Amino acid sequence: MKLGLCSWSYNRTFDAGKMDLEKLLHVCADELKVGGIDIIDVHLKSQEPGYLLKIKKLATDLQITISAVSPGNSFGKDNEADEKAEVEKICKWTDTAYLLGAPNLRIFAGWAPPERHKELWPKVVKSIKECAKYAEKKGVVLAIESHNDGGYLPTSVETHRLLEDVNSPWVKLNLDTGNYKDRDMYAALEKSIPYTTHMHAKIHKMSKDGKELEFDYDKIFGILKRANYRGFFNVEYEGKEDELTYVPISLGMVRRFIKKYEMF
Repeated sequence: MKLGLCSWSYNRTFDAGKMDLEKLLHVCADELKVGGIDIIDVHLKSQEPGYLLKIKKLATDLQITISAVSPGNSFGKDNEADEKAEVEKICKWTDTAYLLGAPNLRIFAGWAPPERHKELWPKVVKSIKECAKYAEKKGVVLAIESHNDGGYLPTSVETHRLLEDVNSPWVKLNLDTGNYKDRDMYAALEKSIPYTTHMHAKIHKMSKDGKELEFDYDKIFGILKRANYRGFFNVEYEGKEDELTYVPISLGMVRRFIKKYEMF
């Protein structure tokens, strides 16, 4: 297993003007001492090649792997022009991941009213297939992340169905430990590991003494151990407390589990 950080962990700090990507890369290397970073789209100042190559060089100099780039998107638009724009957007972000040297591009299936999911599903599948054909040319894997709150993929059932319908070796999962709404979330995570190329370690409620109060990380690490998961496991802190204080605490918790389960 490789320990990393999702830049969303410091999103409020970014918004407050106290962090930018260059500074975060230094924090990852010098303070957090993680090996990788997943960059959320809004934390990149530009998609211009000159800027992207500057970020890539800095990450390389600091020995930080850019494990994924994560844009926001939503397929299944009513208007064909809007749907085409979403496909073009993901293709452009594929180029961005390629320039940064990231092997994974995290994408979403998208959101729509639940009563329209069945109707729009074929359009979602078609668009992801188009994106996968482009991603293959760049050698970038599209890592789909399930999402609730009206998303097409609230549980592992819909998520696995989408993978089957798209049927591309260039489309896998960005498995988030906190997004599935299955009755047994841990069983769902275990079933999804074989399709996983990248992971988010979701943190919602972290105590000061380093315990995640919402998710059972003993169960999660048992699943990862049995699967011999060796990819990036990037902490994504979404708690309400101060990020500068609680992100390091969250990483400390994950490190203890890595040591306990000998996931070096």
